[in-house]
Amino acid sequence: MVQSGLFWLVLALAAGVNWLLPKAQRPKWIVAISVAYITSLDALGVAPLLVWVALIWILRPRLAEDTALGRWLVSGLVVSAILQLAYFKYLPPLLSLFSDGPARQVVIPLGISFITFRLIHYILETRRQTLPAHDVWDYLSWATLFTIWTAGPIERIDHFLEAREDKPSRDMLAQGGTRLILGLGKKFVIGMQLVPLLFGQVSDGRGLVAHLHDISTFEAWRFLILSFFLFYLDFSAYSDIAIGSSRLMGFKIGENFNWPILATNPAAYWKRWHMSLSNWCQSYVYLPVIGLSRNPYLAVFASFTCIGLWHAGNWNWLAWGLYHAAIVTGFQAWARFRKKKKWTFWDKGWLAYPGMALTICYTSVAQSFSLIQGVGGPADAFRILAKLVFIEV
Repeated sequence: MVQSGLFWLVLALAAGVNWLLPKAQRPKWIVAISVAYITSLDALGVAPLLVWVALIWILRPRLAEDTALGRWLVSGLVVSAILQLAYFKYLPPLLSLFSDGPARQVVIPLGISFITFRLIHYILETRRQTLPAHDVWDYLSWATLFTIWTAGPIERIDHFLEAREDKPSRDMLAQGGTRLILGLGKKFVIGMQLVPLLFGQVSDGRGLVAHLHDISTFEAWRFLILSFFLFYLDFSAYSDIAIGSSRLMGFKIGENFNWPILATNPAAYWKRWHMSLSNWCQSYVYLPVIGLSRNPYLAVFASFTCIGLWHAGNWNWLAWGLYHAAIVTGFQAWARFRKKKKWTFWDKGWLAYPGMALTICYTSVAQSFSLIQGVGGPADAFRILAKLVFIEV
């Protein structure tokens, strides 16, 4: 999206007109230009999502009622939203295993993952009556904001409403412009020009699968670590651009990354990586599972299964999620054990540096699953994992 001149034209128009309008008219303008832009990108895919946005607002008064109807509406809307997401992201890959029919031709609607999770947040918090006062235009401007429609972050409406500004300022423009420059630099200079120069014989997942026997263990590690950095640069760049673009219109969108490459352990990493998705899963998956099971390890596995399948409905991302769950639960068990034994050696400050290196290695290994999506099967993933420990399979 950001590679299109239309996006930058729309952003300039949206920000410029926004500050010329009276305060009461600004949300209407944001809704109008956002809907016009996202429908111009994918009219057939976006239209049903906008129907969902409207339907939830229409049913909003009933969602907060402590009645059987209110409870059934909340359950029905959440389940329906998940089923719609599952149809587009999970059913076609499953059906394509058995046939080459129409299921393979289903196109995923633009932004469906992000808007689905945002709307589920809205439904559940409306039910809990925790949201600040807002009107239909506040709601629609949050739900349709074009800068975060396709790549997030998964902004919560309470933060969106409380953090917006009423008038432009020098700080706002400087912060927005700085984030845009940072995002563009990550994406087009470091991510597209510099990092690719460091790859060796293998530069993508297909090449890794095809040439696994021809490369050394060192080269396999190099490829996975560079791929992780490239993934981080690309994803965080889009978040920077989304946050910076929104800032120019007076919206302080929540952060999505906090230098995860500096995390010293797996638990700390997930407090820094894709924070909007992690926080969403903590609120709507982890805590409910904890409440039902009283088992923190089960809650971690449920959360990472959700995070994995949120990316895509295939074995690659499911395995990616289960791998992260296994490592995080293992680290949590170790942390509890050493705390019980009062092993304070592990709290030494200098251990942060090897901790950073080990954490980067841990998360780079997960690329063994995601990078071979569409070009390799589970056996290939295990071949890669074996290669990393000097075993040829």
